[in-house]
Amino acid sequence: MIRQYFSPPHFESEDDNFRAKFIYSFGLIALGLLLIGIVPFLFQDRFNFTVIVLAGLIGVMILSLYLLRKGHLNLSGIILVVLTWAGITIQAYTADGVKDVIVVGYIAVSLLAGIVNWRAGTIVLLVSIAAIWMLTVLELNGLIVPSLEETTGYARDLSIIFIAIAAMIYFSTTSLRDAVRRANRSEQALRASNESLQNLNQTLEERVASRTLELESAYQRNERRAKQFEAIAEVTRATTANQNLETLLSSLTQVISEQFDFYHTGIFLLDENREYAVLKAANSTGGNRMLQHGHKLRVGHTGIVGMVAAIGTPRIALDVGLDAAFFDNPDLPNTRSEVALPLHAAGEIIGVLDVQSTEENAFQAEDREVLTTLADQVMIAIQNAHSYEITQELLTQAERTSGFYLRDSWKLLQAQDTRVGYIVSGNTVRPLNKTLSSPQIEQVITCREAVVESGKNPVLAVPIQLRNEVVGVMDIHMPEEHEWDPDEIDIVQAVAERLSLAIETSLLIESTRRQAEMERVTSEISAKISSTTQFDSILRTAAEELSRVLGGSEVYVQLQPDALERPQAGQASVLE
Repeated sequence: MIRQYFSPPHFESEDDNFRAKFIYSFGLIALGLLLIGIVPFLFQDRFNFTVIVLAGLIGVMILSLYLLRKGHLNLSGIILVVLTWAGITIQAYTADGVKDVIVVGYIAVSLLAGIVNWRAGTIVLLVSIAAIWMLTVLELNGLIVPSLEETTGYARDLSIIFIAIAAMIYFSTTSLRDAVRRANRSEQALRASNESLQNLNQTLEERVASRTLELESAYQRNERRAKQFEAIAEVTRATTANQNLETLLSSLTQVISEQFDFYHTGIFLLDENREYAVLKAANSTGGNRMLQHGHKLRVGHTGIVGMVAAIGTPRIALDVGLDAAFFDNPDLPNTRSEVALPLHAAGEIIGVLDVQSTEENAFQAEDREVLTTLADQVMIAIQNAHSYEITQELLTQAERTSGFYLRDSWKLLQAQDTRVGYIVSGNTVRPLNKTLSSPQIEQVITCREAVVESGKNPVLAVPIQLRNEVVGVMDIHMPEEHEWDPDEIDIVQAVAERLSLAIETSLLIESTRRQAEMERVTSEISAKISSTTQFDSILRTAAEELSRVLGGSEVYVQLQPDALERPQAGQASVLE
């Protein structure tokens, strides 16, 4: 508790703590010295004004320390400086003037004021100098008569003042050393912090650089992957846009090379004997020369393509100079790396997708998956093209068969009916028993397109078509000058199309009905023939039924007795 009581109060600011410690220490030292100095005067018989001054200074010190303990740092310092200076001045004035030893106390007060506030120290110093000259003037004018102080008293007073000044100097230097030590420690801590920050900064720069490289690498990979998927999308679009196999394969090689920036892209297909992989499409100049001289590689023997065509798994040559299976093709002299991917269909290898680059290590491990997907898309495109060609061939055959069927039905219908059409004039409708002929009709039949003539003799002739064959003409004449409107032409053409569909439907129905009738009659005759087992009855029934069905025609059914005995061509007779 004693240590706590005599310890200076604590403030938040380091500067306030320093000033409080100095004021508190100065006050305690000065209080102790004043108490020691006032003791001799208390035992003198005569009254001495110095006792009053010393007592006043003691009161000032106690008041200043009290205010400081209460947290009034500035007020405590001001009171201590002002009242101490006033006490020194009063003592000098009432005693020996400028020659009084207490005048030296101005030095201690100036030091105290400078520590409390440097501006206050300057002011106190100037005021103290002014006070010294004022005391000098008073003494010169006889207003102050100095008395000769005893030697011991003079030495005592000087000792007290010197002790106070020395205490303040010691405290100042101690505080200064503490401040220097704190500054050194702060500097060391700051240097260590700077070194730590520099290390951290360097580490951060390294991490940022590493992260930047990672991000750039990731960006490049993502950009490369985006281009690869874009290439797959382009291949998919080419698959749907091109149905001809030769055109499709050529388009695929061009798209793959452009999107992946490959030196050469080629598509090989196996021949019927699965002995050679034949180049079917390529994008490079060397590849086109290879196509011209029918380039092909033996399966399982020649080049990377031949090996992949045999084993059915992708193969990557990052440096073709070190790959034993690489085929050194003079048409592709700049190849440095190559990858070949099999084209599978229904579990079998039907070809190989071959891509080549002018750079070594151009194909990374992650490219294998994308290129495999690309090969699958190429395979799908080839299958779609094959399916399209087969479908087109089947459609062509179906149309040809249907055309033959319709033409036969058309001929049969024409043979049954002598009317070839109708003519309508006003409210009169007449059948046509023979075909009409005109330049417009001949032109429609020849060109298979409508003929439109406006003016004084307006004519509109529109073809009637069955399976792209002109089977009739709608010939329209206007009785007066007329300009054909586009809507009129569209109406006539629409009616001609509907008429074509109706005629085709009618032909199909009639043909189907006749076929069904033929099947019915044939079935009835077959049933009657099969109803008997006698040879003579079978022949008679066949002849009678055919004569009835054919409208009473004369029918002969005759057997050749020696037909089974005659040798067939290339065989010897049994009798021989």
